[in-house]
Amino acid sequence: MRRALILALFLASAPAAAQESSRMSGGPESFRADVSEHAIEVDRPLIDHDAPYIVVHLGENRVFLFDGTRSVWSAPAGTGTGFRLETEEHQWKFSTPRGLFRVQRMEKDPLWEAPDWHFIEKGAPVPPQDHPSRIMAGIMGNTAIFLGDGIAIHGTNQPGRLLNPNPEARRVSHGCIRLTNESARELMHLVDVGTPVLIF
Repeated sequence: MRRALILALFLASAPAAAQESSRMSGGPESFRADVSEHAIEVDRPLIDHDAPYIVVHLGENRVFLFDGTRSVWSAPAGTGTGFRLETEEHQWKFSTPRGLFRVQRMEKDPLWEAPDWHFIEKGAPVPPQDHPSRIMAGIMGNTAIFLGDGIAIHGTNQPGRLLNPNPEARRVSHGCIRLTNESARELMHLVDVGTPVLIF
């Protein structure tokens, strides 16, 4: 029941810009979802785009690929925890940003360049910006779809954390959107550079 309610409010919680481009003639009650399959159909596209587009629903912690008014693919996702980390010089909040983005680039077997907070969180000394210890393999899984501003939809080296059926238990990232490696690679083959990504 809770999951159905979240899905029924899918458009009601969308950003204003998305609501403008996706006004539904019948209101939220016209929203239809087959919860068991996570198939969603809306009266009008969420984004004015002539090709498939990605929707990241933070309440449901799920990534959808829409083609017009229908979702054609979806997978459970991990998103930001909302945790705060502070030092005397810096402050970080690990939330997934909301808004409209675009796929900037895609990469197989990406290397992660660890930011300062990674070392601070682990209680380790922060290395210089160009130090080799910042470059790490496997952290982003086997695929990364970069959205800019340090945010990506990517695979993971901890897939078990994404398989919990409770969406709240999948708030596990520092802001990026995590998918299993299989789902991330599949999504990469379904979209192009420039594909819109709505996160809300």
